[in-house]
Amino acid sequence: MKTYIFKNFNNIYYNFLFIIISIFFLTKLSFSYHEILGDKWAYSNLLINYSAGFVRRGLFGELFININDFFDISPLYFFTTIFFVAYFLQIYFFYRILEKYKNYKLFLTFIILSPVLLLFSIYDLNTFLSKDVFINLSILFHAYIVNKKVNTKNYNRILYFMLFPILTLNLMNHENQAFFIPFHILITLYFFSNSKKEKYNLKYIKPYIALLVPILILLGTSGSWEKLYIINDSIKEFGTTLPNPNQFAGNFNLAIGGFVKWHFFYHDVYDFLRLFLCFTLSIFIIYIFFDYLIQKKILRIDKSLIQRYLIIISPSFTILFIMLDHGRSLHMLSLHVVTFYLLLEIDTNMLKKLFSNIRKNYFSYNFSILFIIFYLNFWYLPQGGGFNGVGGFTSIFKGTLFSEFLNVFLIVFNFIDYELINLPRIII
Repeated sequence: MKTYIFKNFNNIYYNFLFIIISIFFLTKLSFSYHEILGDKWAYSNLLINYSAGFVRRGLFGELFININDFFDISPLYFFTTIFFVAYFLQIYFFYRILEKYKNYKLFLTFIILSPVLLLFSIYDLNTFLSKDVFINLSILFHAYIVNKKVNTKNYNRILYFMLFPILTLNLMNHENQAFFIPFHILITLYFFSNSKKEKYNLKYIKPYIALLVPILILLGTSGSWEKLYIINDSIKEFGTTLPNPNQFAGNFNLAIGGFVKWHFFYHDVYDFLRLFLCFTLSIFIIYIFFDYLIQKKILRIDKSLIQRYLIIISPSFTILFIMLDHGRSLHMLSLHVVTFYLLLEIDTNMLKKLFSNIRKNYFSYNFSILFIIFYLNFWYLPQGGGFNGVGGFTSIFKGTLFSEFLNVFLIVFNFIDYELINLPRIII
């Protein structure tokens, strides 16, 4: 047994990390079937529908309304089941994409248990049933396909008949998908540069022009107070009304105006400092680490793409100037950036040498350990990215990983105590 564990320790540890993630999600999903986790913002968004005509974000709610007419199903049961599948598909794709790093435990721990990636919705339950997961799923699915080393013919089939329909449905479900299409373009360019050994060529992204149709439809769609009242009437029986009505009642012009007013009329320098810290601890750290690996040629990427990949994805960062929920934006940006970097081919010898040098250096190794302990246990990325007034925010510093372990322990303890046998009581 000891011999088996020793020989397979990297695989065991890798699987163990994902088991932890899965347990956290199972715990939250079990409660989600019976109660709304966090505030009602995410839940209310799920119920936006077409009762007042076509509106943005209405696809998911319209699907539920039609199914409910026939089966009279609980909205929490319906949506939680869908999110159950979505969250575990997200975990599965991430698991498969990250496999080639399973020998590097310190790195794995940092990525898998990061508060800004898979655990984002666990640590801030206001985002638990957010539609963001479907945007994340699309990029993870795309990366998963490329990671499987499919041939050009099969890739094109998947692109046209699976990925593009998924992206279109995502756009109808939430317009934020539009901001992340550049990452899909980047992965497509990366695929063809690897498979055909060709330099950067714009001809491979021409099919993405088709996605302009749903985007233009969304841009031309405006909400109104009349539509808002009709939609609210259609969902009152489910115990909620639409959140942020002022924002939803208009179009993108109103969203931009709301952004300016929100940031520069209602917040002070401390809000911006917290946002900067959230930005630094999320996407900036991720970029610095992986770009270092690229510069050292540990990660391989076509020279033509090295010079352009930041330019290609730069339009995605405009979401930070549109959305008020900066934590959600940083989460999605971080996950998309990490997903792309994880696709890149590794020079395993050089990577082993890098981590070996870190272990040999007393200061570097211990600093890395201490940083990861802090990073995984003492902060989280809130829904608003540090801005007051979004998601009941108090501080970005709080117990996270250990606290979540404790929550799971208490849930298991109480279940055994109430349902199986009487456990000893602690008397204070």
